Amino acid sequence: MQKNTKIPRISKLGAAILGISALALTGCAGGTSADPAADGAAASNQSGPVADGACGSVPKGAANDPNGLLKDFSPEIADGYSLHPDEVRTSAWADYKSKKTEGFTAAVVGMPPASPFIASMSESIRASLKKADVEVLGEFAPDDPSNVPLQLQQFNEALALKPDVIIYTAIAPEPSVALAKQAFDAGIPLVAAQVPIDSEYAVTVTRNVPLAIAEVTAGTMRSIGGKGDVLRVAGIPGIPSSTLADIGMDAILETCPDVKVVGSVTGFFQPATAQAEVQKFLATNPAGVDAVMQAGTMGVGIRNAFEEAGMDVPPIADDGSSHGFASWALANPEYPYFGTTTPSVRTGEVSVEVALRILKGEGPKINQIVEPSVLVTRENLEQVADATWEPSDLTDLAGSPDDYLPTEKLDQFFSNPGK
Repeated sequence: MQKNTKIPRISKLGAAILGISALALTGCAGGTSADPAADGAAASNQSGPVADGACGSVPKGAANDPNGLLKDFSPEIADGYSLHPDEVRTSAWADYKSKKTEGFTAAVVGMPPASPFIASMSESIRASLKKADVEVLGEFAPDDPSNVPLQLQQFNEALALKPDVIIYTAIAPEPSVALAKQAFDAGIPLVAAQVPIDSEYAVTVTRNVPLAIAEVTAGTMRSIGGKGDVLRVAGIPGIPSSTLADIGMDAILETCPDVKVVGSVTGFFQPATAQAEVQKFLATNPAGVDAVMQAGTMGVGIRNAFEEAGMDVPPIADDGSSHGFASWALANPEYPYFGTTTPSVRTGEVSVEVALRILKGEGPKINQIVEPSVLVTRENLEQVADATWEPSDLTDLAGSPDDYLPTEKLDQFFSNPGK
């Protein structure tokens, strides 16, 4: 028997009509980004208030800050470090300034484009370096997202080029700690893009993945009343993005004793793969599930799997949202939607900006520059989604650059901003 999610299926014609109506209500032809100040950038609680520690609540104040360094930042910034696993330390590059004032060089050591986020961020890093007239001495990426030895070798090749700065997206953060110290000893600043490195010798630039996953998972659990059967869709086992996502999902599951994980599949952060794997699960579990939690960016594929199986789409925690899922949710107004914007382009831009700030002597205060995601819920969906987007559109729901480390906010992480 199929699970009754109490979410009505809507025909394509009905969806189009609802989408046109929603577009008319927004008064614009294109979606605009959420304003965290105006909307709170927080998931709406679609099942009423939830007490701290109850199913659907999100842990707060869980930053790894044993030295109290975050007390010198605004509460908005400090709160964004909840669930971030790496220790906040004073940056080893706080007093550094390059001997150059122009003609900077860089090396980039990244990941293969195994996920849409990584592909988009990597292209943004290239474009931002070019725009800043930074010469790229070498760009490296292993052939496979599990090939740690090759990436470590490539990092040493990049170090041997003696660039002014290295921008690095690590497959394996643990062995990268030693690489960060090597770069420091060579006098080469290291910016860790998106994947945190637990070292004072690197400056990490990342969105808080565990907190984002926890927020959307908590909202999804609230939408089913804190009880029911759920499916878990993993990313790429063993890589940092999956590990960080697990932290967020597990934090919420610990508070939800009446939620049962009845299945787990691996989607490899690819919507098509996630769709195929979820379809296999549903073929042997025709009753379906009450909700789905996932490691991110696979929402459209998971949704498609239920539709192809002729089932109602259950609430899906949609971290790393896309145009397609956001517009679909807009056209289905009774669907309990919890997602996040996906600032892949802006992450690349900020990583390059941080690198240049370090070289110019602006002085990073701490080693971890962490930003919470902008949450997308029924409260702000109309502001970020466009009903004309195709439901199959996998384009990142990017939001506005002002949502992710805008200049005035990034200034707070440096002792001499604008120097």
